[in-house]
Amino acid sequence: MPARDTHPPMLILLLACAADPALTCGPGTLRAGDACVPETPAVDDSGAPEPDDTSPDDTSADDTSPVDTAPGEDTGAVPPIEVYLLAGQSNMDGYAYQSGLPPAWKVAEPGVSIYWSGWGELRALAPASAGGSPYVGPEVSMGHTFLAEGRRVVLVKHAVSGTDLATFWYPGLYDGDPSAGEGWLGLVDTVRGATAALDAAGEPWRWAGMAWMQGESDAVYEWSASTYADNLALFVDRVREETGQAALPVAVGLIACDGLCVYVDTVRAAQEAVAAADPAVLTFETRDLPRNYFDPWHYDGPANRVLGQRFAQALMGAPLEPALTPALEVDGYAMDFDGSYTVGWTFTLDRAITVTDLGAFTPPGSFLWTDTEVGIWDADTEALLVRDDVPSRYQAPASYREGFWYAAIDPVSLPPGRYAIGLVAWQGDVDRYANACTVTAGAGLTLEAGAYHEGYWLAYPEQRVAFEDGGVSFLGPSFLYVEG
Repeated sequence: MPARDTHPPMLILLLACAADPALTCGPGTLRAGDACVPETPAVDDSGAPEPDDTSPDDTSADDTSPVDTAPGEDTGAVPPIEVYLLAGQSNMDGYAYQSGLPPAWKVAEPGVSIYWSGWGELRALAPASAGGSPYVGPEVSMGHTFLAEGRRVVLVKHAVSGTDLATFWYPGLYDGDPSAGEGWLGLVDTVRGATAALDAAGEPWRWAGMAWMQGESDAVYEWSASTYADNLALFVDRVREETGQAALPVAVGLIACDGLCVYVDTVRAAQEAVAAADPAVLTFETRDLPRNYFDPWHYDGPANRVLGQRFAQALMGAPLEPALTPALEVDGYAMDFDGSYTVGWTFTLDRAITVTDLGAFTPPGSFLWTDTEVGIWDADTEALLVRDDVPSRYQAPASYREGFWYAAIDPVSLPPGRYAIGLVAWQGDVDRYANACTVTAGAGLTLEAGAYHEGYWLAYPEQRVAFEDGGVSFLGPSFLYVEG
């Protein structure tokens, strides 16, 4: 529906010409009798000048902007709330560990509301996943990304694990089509329930976009993969009909079930083909986002966080969040001894970074049986800059990447400079640090020396041990980061 024009045509004061017909007035003036006077716009009842009406006011069918009006919208000064629909299978439902969320995001956020089909009501943003309390989908980081940009948003989510577009989400050709799948019917119920809840809340709002993370189930079989493009195009059209928005933007995360889905490339090509044919369908890459070590179908905690950020950024037309960089990648190690220490290493940065997750080392296939405290210090002042726990497997499952278990922290910015990192290890504990390691450091990071402090508590590791032949004497902690 075109937007209502709230700007009346500009009124220009036209003064009748009389007297000397030879009088000519210059630019910006009008003739009034025998004199030239300034051209003055009319004013409204408030005394403010009327707005200039020289800008285009036609928002007809060729306008591809996301939405002009929607249920509950008015023309007041406060913009309507943007409402985003989230749907798909398990990677949208959420099977990533909540340890991948920073602490500030694990509690309810009143600045963003979510209507999840599992609740059937509007609530403050919090994890909404059928997987249960350890798990989270991309909704939390998506909502916080919108909030950080000053957007007033509501998320509406309906996702079901292990479901395909060919049958479960198939929308049928019209309302009441008996071929429509269970997922589509559930999505329609969710949209209509959310519409009623939003209308009852009494604030202006509009459907602003949709996030779609689905396709792995269709990529298992040739028949469903080969029809995915047609099914997705129809699904998008029917969502737009249901929301009343003919050009509703739709962000699609390209599936990345490599090694698990025989027809993954077929479905990815179908997703990209739909986007190529429809300027309001957007795709983005997810192959650079790691999966859970013990559950390769699903993104791990830090990757799921980035997935939600990318959905929001794609729908806002903003640059996409980069994949996280590990401070260390382990090439080899030995485990010859242990002790009770704060153990770690010192390093320099040649660029500013933001640390997002802290990690603790264990050999592949092992777990953190007890939580491990990790800290980062300024190496010049010995000031502790960040201190947090990497949880044990029995507290809150963490995400395993290349030798380290990671858990999110509230992000910490580190400018270029010298730093030390350490974790607490206990003699005889099964969570042991390694020695004689060979590693590759992340971009911008240079390893200086191994470092330790003897004792049972976290303390600045002032004792230095030189690296030899590129090896790291003590390997315990690490972190994930983004540049800037």
